[in-house]
Amino acid sequence: MSAFWTLPQGEEAALMPGAAYSLPGLFLYSDLVYQCLDQVFDKFGYRIPVTYLYGSPKVRWNCGRLIITDNHYTREDIRRELAGARERGIVPLFTFSAPELSREDLQDPAGNALLALAEEAGAGVIVSSPLLRDHIRAHYPGVEVHASVIMTAFPEQRDAAYYRALARDYDRFVVHPDDNFRLDLLAEIPKDRAEIILNERCVPHCPQRKEHYLSIVQDQAILLGGQGELTNFLDRCPNVPDFKQHASKARNISLTAQETLQLREMGFSLFKLQGRLDIPYVFFFDFLRYALENQLAFPAAYPIFCFSVRNHLKEKERRRRAQAQGKG
Repeated sequence: MSAFWTLPQGEEAALMPGAAYSLPGLFLYSDLVYQCLDQVFDKFGYRIPVTYLYGSPKVRWNCGRLIITDNHYTREDIRRELAGARERGIVPLFTFSAPELSREDLQDPAGNALLALAEEAGAGVIVSSPLLRDHIRAHYPGVEVHASVIMTAFPEQRDAAYYRALARDYDRFVVHPDDNFRLDLLAEIPKDRAEIILNERCVPHCPQRKEHYLSIVQDQAILLGGQGELTNFLDRCPNVPDFKQHASKARNISLTAQETLQLREMGFSLFKLQGRLDIPYVFFFDFLRYALENQLAFPAAYPIFCFSVRNHLKEKERRRRAQAQGKG
């Protein structure tokens, strides 16, 4: 067969050879992530290097989306989820990223039980609280500690010294999405521990970012049995979820392929995707377009993988109905 009619193989199928990825999906759709990796390898002989897979079951320390809707997980369920990632060479990360925690909160038995499992499994955590970071360093020294992007919403100034401090205090840190466009700043920050968020679809310099994060903290406390009313922040936010941008002529801060390649050329090698609010079709569109060469590999892979997404959603709906009937 002529090379003209052959899909790119190996690293020729990669958008950014040598880059690695951090993905959502732990406790949510990890099985679909693994199917995607297998399908890409079968088609292109390219094993997308996913270094981290993050998420969390319900705990007070969490500041992710799964806290609102997830099922109950037993200790063995959690152990299997962590082991499934480790078997593929992926480090699972718990999203313990609530920015406001007290010393009393650090005694939470559910959170500490998960930390013990993380140390046992070789997993890590994503945090926004220096108190929680220090607690983990003191009591679970085998656990990687990453600085959440949430941390970057609170300082008044994000300069090179700020990011150097994050690199000193954490195993990994996330660059604020607005700073992805500050090339002079990016040239100065440590790159070996930095993560670049690729698909942040909020608006540039969003004035509500702090309020958004703090609303999640308040809502999760209520959902875990506290007093008060839900903030309903997403109902009021004009930009998130991003379907609300349908009539806007302005771009959001999700990176283009060209912008992503520019950051790779600057020396960044770990790229993070968000997506726990997305339907899987949207998340895997983002993942594959940032992971695969865009002219041939991505358009060949994505439509095929959509059938796996459809089957995943159909099976999820079947289980939901079966559970509802069982309760009835």
